[in-house]
Amino acid sequence: MNKLPIEFSDLGWLTEKWLLETENERHRTRLASTPDELQKIYDALLPRMEAICDYLDQYSLDSLPEPAQNLMTLALVLMEVSPSIEVFGGSPSVPFGFEPERWVVHC
Repeated sequence: MNKLPIEFSDLGWLTEKWLLETENERHRTRLASTPDELQKIYDALLPRMEAICDYLDQYSLDSLPEPAQNLMTLALVLMEVSPSIEVFGGSPSVPFGFEPERWVVHC
């Protein structure tokens, strides 16, 4: 079974590690990733974001089919990964910041 819409099947390699339901899970996964892994994810998702948004716009948030929901999760992964690449030079954590374990995201 395809976890993503067919138009985005090339991103399927991300689903094994990154189809996570909560921001806390994505945050912990980012912290456990290498800078090279984060860069690869960033490079794969950023150029596809316009197409991802266009695809998701055909649905309301409360009626996303599972493949579209999974695609939305990958868009959230980019939001989690991009500060590491764009601001922190690839570091999974915030350089010279508090220990990540001190922060808990409440949803």
